[in-house]
Amino acid sequence: MLIKRIFDIFFALIFIVIFSGIYLLIALIIYLDVGLPVIYNAKRVGKDKKTFTCYKFLTIKNINGTENITKSGHFLRNSNLDELPQFFNVLLGSMSVVGPRPHDLLEDQYFSKNIKGYDKRFSFKPGITGYAGIKGNRGGSDLDKITQRLKFDMFYINNYSFILDIKIVLITIYLTLTGKKST
Repeated sequence: MLIKRIFDIFFALIFIVIFSGIYLLIALIIYLDVGLPVIYNAKRVGKDKKTFTCYKFLTIKNINGTENITKSGHFLRNSNLDELPQFFNVLLGSMSVVGPRPHDLLEDQYFSKNIKGYDKRFSFKPGITGYAGIKGNRGGSDLDKITQRLKFDMFYINNYSFILDIKIVLITIYLTLTGKKST
């Protein structure tokens, strides 16, 4: 797993440096849209079921007790640009570039109780991208969708290799550039 960590640090640093202008532009757009803060700190469950703060660009604003997606939030979510701050999570070691996607604390508790084998996904750090994501299993948190996503997560965990990580990263880049949802 040392090679995975070295790759994570190397990839995250290069990504952050190359796209630093985009980070600043997104932060400015959010600031002009809703003000500060521009980063949302989400509590998530990671490796070995340890909670961590997952960084995301702010896409929801609480107005009079109701959560509303911001004007800029629609675009950021649809393009997955709201996830870019997670490369800082990779540098900090709470996430990996590739791995099972992290879920909300309450969702994880529910899924752990209701889906057999769910907790095995905590043997790896959560990832920005993953095998389930490139297979079109993103979003949605009902039991059927999570059960399907878990099958892909288990394939990744049971067949992990550095080569598989590289393939997933390359496919993710391809899907992002072409606008396709899955392979």
